[in-house]
Amino acid sequence: MDVKHWIKQAARVRQGDGYTYSDLARDLVDALGWTAAVHAAAALRGHVYGWPAEHPLHATVQPIYDRLGWEQAALLTAWFRDSRNFPQPTHRRNP
Repeated sequence: MDVKHWIKQAARVRQGDGYTYSDLARDLVDALGWTAAVHAAAALRGHVYGWPAEHPLHATVQPIYDRLGWEQAALLTAWFRDSRNFPQPTHRRNP
């Protein structure tokens, strides 16, 4: 995970230039895939709740959390818990 890139994106959220926590969430999914983005969000959620775990990912996302701030990090992690944002299953048709 290129944390420097995501720190810059988190700074954009805080600057209020129109790039929002939901934009960041979608960009995480696009770049990392759903599963890895959910893992990153779960690690961020640990910081939101004030109990990050010892897993290395929690340390990795700490600078992103610091740049987002509590409120925006909470919104970002909540985005992943909203079922409307879950990837839609693709169904294959039999020929």
